[in-house]
Amino acid sequence: MTTTERKGSGIQSLELGLDILKKIAEHGKPLTITEISNLCEISKSKLHRYLTSFCRSGFLSKNADLRYSLGTDLILLGLKATDQLNIKHISAPYLTKLRESLNETVALAIWGENGPFYLQWEASNRVVNIDIKAGSQVRVIDSAPGKLFAAFLPVEQTEELVMRELKETNVDPQSFYEELKEIRRKGFSLTEGSVIPGIMGISCPIFSQDGEMIAALTVIAWLGSLDKSEESEDIHKIRSIASEISRQLGYKPKF
Repeated sequence: MTTTERKGSGIQSLELGLDILKKIAEHGKPLTITEISNLCEISKSKLHRYLTSFCRSGFLSKNADLRYSLGTDLILLGLKATDQLNIKHISAPYLTKLRESLNETVALAIWGENGPFYLQWEASNRVVNIDIKAGSQVRVIDSAPGKLFAAFLPVEQTEELVMRELKETNVDPQSFYEELKEIRRKGFSLTEGSVIPGIMGISCPIFSQDGEMIAALTVIAWLGSLDKSEESEDIHKIRSIASEISRQLGYKPKF
């Protein structure tokens, strides 16, 4: 370690790296290396080494358009210092309860820098199971948790990602936004075969004490194994568990 890396009793290069991460996080959207260079007032040649290391560690991700955003590993690490840790702890027994009731894979998804990803899950006891990994990212416009977040989160939080995904697919924007209205009315989202052929997903929102949606309780099953009708017993069970988790987090619905 050289003397130029030290500043007092700290490590200057580490402090600079953390400052880069903070700047990217504060900006709130993916950035090019030129934008980060201007934001941090660092040369692109020097900055590139930091960005490469952060991508290797999972603290940043480099998108197809060469823009950088916070990585899943950094988001998961940050959860330990936020209310999301509380969500994971409180939700765990409820995920097990719902899994045992439906005998389907049950997962908890939260919103990250690049959209929704799964924080934890309980696999079903079926012979052929649906595997989900913690940290798995899903798209907004064609996944059950993604549509749910798009319906309940503030528009400014989801709009850029939604518009980008709509441009990349053949999904009709008007139909998509009409579906979001219906999701808000029903209180749950449904997808069938859009992520994986033969698989359906049902998501219900979990709300924080201040009334903001902070997680999506999601059941993932084979097509036809659950009754997807609005007033069915299966939908009622998922809604009921999501509501109970919300109450445990201090949420009080306004009638």
